[in-house]
Amino acid sequence: MPVQCTFRLNNQATSTLYCSGFGGVTAYSGQEYGRDNPGAVAVKDIGPLSPGKYYLLDRRSGGRMGWFYDWLSEHNVGTTDRSKWFMLWNERTGDTTFINGVKRGEFRLHAEGSRRISEGCITVMSKPEFDRLERHIRSRVPDLPVPGSLSDF
Repeated sequence: MPVQCTFRLNNQATSTLYCSGFGGVTAYSGQEYGRDNPGAVAVKDIGPLSPGKYYLLDRRSGGRMGWFYDWLSEHNVGTTDRSKWFMLWNERTGDTTFINGVKRGEFRLHAEGSRRISEGCITVMSKPEFDRLERHIRSRVPDLPVPGSLSDF
């Protein structure tokens, strides 16, 4: 059975990401005045993840600069190991969405890096906690069809 997680925006510096069979980890989404602020979900690169149902998918490298960002993460430059990240796939809009006409997307679940940046991703503050959570999620066999994608998870 897939892992189910919940995360609530609470207008605080951090919130708790709860996952079935695992428990909770301290996390946040967004940065500056947008951190865990539900009123800022439409603010690009600042606001948190928009409310909704998301599927955790194995993150794939991609994009025009994906190879470069992956190389940086392999060498611990400004980010965490992107091969451990998960994509947060919105069942209605996929990897991008529009909120009040503002394009948001590429939301991920990952550990906090040295720059402490979250542009809407769910960012777990403790790397050891994220590593345990990542192992827990990956220990489950993908068996749930994901709407709008070619993946099961």
